[in-house]
Amino acid sequence: MSTTRLDEPRVAAARLWGALHFPYLATALFASPVVASPGLGSIAVDRSWRLYIDPELVRRWSAEQIGSVLVHHVGHLLRDHAGRADQLGIDDASQSAWAAAADAEINDDLVETDASFAVDPILPSALGCEAGGFAEDYFLQSRDRPQLCPGECGSGAHGQHRGWELRADGVPEISPAAAHLLRCQVASEIRGRGAAGELPGAVPRGWRLWADELLDPRVDWRRTLAAAVRTSVADVAGCVDYSYARPSRRASVMGSVVMPVMRKPLPIVAVVIDTSRSMSDLYCDALAEVDAIVSGIGVGRDRLRVLSCDAQVQRIQQVTSARQVELYGGGGTSMVEGIEAALALRPRPSVIVVLTDGYTPWPAKAPSGARVVVAMVGTGRWEVPAWIQLVRIEQVS
Repeated sequence: MSTTRLDEPRVAAARLWGALHFPYLATALFASPVVASPGLGSIAVDRSWRLYIDPELVRRWSAEQIGSVLVHHVGHLLRDHAGRADQLGIDDASQSAWAAAADAEINDDLVETDASFAVDPILPSALGCEAGGFAEDYFLQSRDRPQLCPGECGSGAHGQHRGWELRADGVPEISPAAAHLLRCQVASEIRGRGAAGELPGAVPRGWRLWADELLDPRVDWRRTLAAAVRTSVADVAGCVDYSYARPSRRASVMGSVVMPVMRKPLPIVAVVIDTSRSMSDLYCDALAEVDAIVSGIGVGRDRLRVLSCDAQVQRIQQVTSARQVELYGGGGTSMVEGIEAALALRPRPSVIVVLTDGYTPWPAKAPSGARVVVAMVGTGRWEVPAWIQLVRIEQVS
C-alpha cells in the first residue's frame, strides 16, 4: 500500500473543528503528523502518534465527521490503550475484543459532546456493560461475546503493528517521553476547564477522571491484581485439547476407531510468597486478595498452593483459605527458587502469583505453559522481565 503525506484543506478544517469543540485536546490534535493511506478504508493511528487517513474518506465525510474520528483516536493515544494492551498481553487473537473495549471507553464520553460519526460508535451497552467503566473491565466482561468487529484503529489502539504502518519513512514520530509530556500538558489543560454543561467545550466526566489519575495517580491495586489474575486464569481455562483418557461417546459408531474427547483444563494457582527479612508484614493484604480472587473465579479450593520462599523454598502448603497459611523464612531472597519449585509441583500450576518487594533475581526465560503475575509491594525495585505481568502495590492498607 502506498503512503504519502496528506495535507488537504478538509483535514485542516477537521482538526480546527476538533480544536474548537474539544479545546482541551487541541495540543494533542495538532501534534500528530497525518499520512495518506489509499485503500485503508478507515482512519487509524499507530503507537508513534501518526494518523493514517484514506483519502477517499476525506472526500466523502464532512469536516465534523473527520474531526470526530480524529478526536476519537487522540483518545486512544492519550489514554495509552496500546500500553495498556501490552500489560494485558493482548495479541492478534484478542485485539478485536480489546479494540471494541477501548472504543467503548472513549465513545462513552464522546456521546455527551458535539461529536458526529459517519458510523454508529461502539458503546458499553453494545458489549453488555454499564457505562462509566474502563477498557479493561469491558474487555474482561465481553471477551467471550461475539465481537462487533470495530473498524481498524491501528496499533495506537491495540498495540499490534500493522503492515501499512510506517517504520522509518521520514515521517516524524512522537517518542514515548514526548508522549508522556503531551499527556501531562493535556491533563493540565483539562483541569483548568469547567465540568460538562458549565460552558461550551467543557470536559466530560471521563476525561476529568483521566486527568486526575494522571496528575495525582491513585492506583486501585486490588482491582489491578484481580484483573491480572482473572485474565491469566481465563486464558488457561479457555484452552481445550483432545484427550484419550475417556473415549468419546461417539466412539460406538466408529467401529475400531478410538475417538478423543475435548478436554478443558482446570487451572491450578500457586502463590509464591517472598518471606525474606525485608518483606516484614507487607504481604498480608495481598495474600488475602489473591485468596478472594481465586475463590471468586471458580478455581477449586483444593487447587491453591502457597510456597514460603526466601533464598530457597521453606514450605509448601495446600490451603483452602489465606488464614491457614503459615509462613517460614527470614533469610535472603530468590524468587527464581520459588518459581522453579512451583513449576515442579504436580499437578503443575498454570498460573503463578508472586508476592515480593522486588529485591530478587528472576528466571532467565519465561516458564513454558504457565503465566506469572508479580504483585510487588512496598517501594522496592520495579524491574521485571517482559514476560511477567506486574502489579504495583505501593501501599498496602
